[in-house]
Amino acid sequence: MELIKNKIKAILNFYGIYKTKEIWPKISEKEKLFLTQNIKIRSSIETLIDIQNSISNKKIGAYMRFGDGDIFLMLGKDDILHQSHKKMAKEMRQAIKYKSYNIHKAFPLNSELFGYEEGMTSNMHLVSDVDALKYLAVTESFIDFKNIYTPVALHYLATFNQEACIEFLRFLKNTNPIFVGNKSLKPEVLRKLFSEKHIKTPEANSYNEIDRIEKELVAELDKNKNVFQVVVVAMGCPGRILQKRILKKGFNVYLFDFGSLLDAFNDDNTRLWIDLAGGAVKLKSILNKLD
Repeated sequence: MELIKNKIKAILNFYGIYKTKEIWPKISEKEKLFLTQNIKIRSSIETLIDIQNSISNKKIGAYMRFGDGDIFLMLGKDDILHQSHKKMAKEMRQAIKYKSYNIHKAFPLNSELFGYEEGMTSNMHLVSDVDALKYLAVTESFIDFKNIYTPVALHYLATFNQEACIEFLRFLKNTNPIFVGNKSLKPEVLRKLFSEKHIKTPEANSYNEIDRIEKELVAELDKNKNVFQVVVVAMGCPGRILQKRILKKGFNVYLFDFGSLLDAFNDDNTRLWIDLAGGAVKLKSILNKLD
């Protein structure tokens, strides 16, 4: 039945009788000028400095890395690794809208129009102006223009400034963080980067198990609820929803979203940027320097 409906819509659309709803609102030239004049994205170094200061000063907060996948899921569209549905779309919107002190929100806006770091190119953390404006069209009302962070801080530095990347990873390891992420992460990588505390998540469609994941994380945090704790999250787009849920519960915690650099450390070339950076073998050399 659904296939028949889609064929009818396609025929009607061809004759101009039915128009597919455009999910991307249009940005006027006036709005575009305003955005280019007011948006400044923190560099990778600045992003990690702000995060490190927050953790060092035991401030509750989170580094929330919103990418194109998160935006698609918010709009009810599938991501590469996650199938969307209404409940997840609603929660993703809540996560993107979430406001509190010390939330380091990052969006995929590094572009010619809004600025980028040296070395960024197409498929290497640089998005097109068209895409940057599309993403802003549906998120600008949720963004603090003066506090936009890069979502690829670790990824960029792992390629272009490994010393800074290693310094931050050492700092993060010293916080003895709880890790919430891929069940297939190799034990030696877990021990090298984080701690023995691993709440396991599926490799895809992790939202399907988010209630179980949240329950396990809450139980772990409750063991030391009077102490400031750090949680590293690496479970794809639904990780931002988990961050939102935990923050709303009021835990004394900072939640850091790690990203696809962890895939490279786990010998998985899951992203084109990893290949362009020399592949997992080259990026894994960072792990050998953490001792």
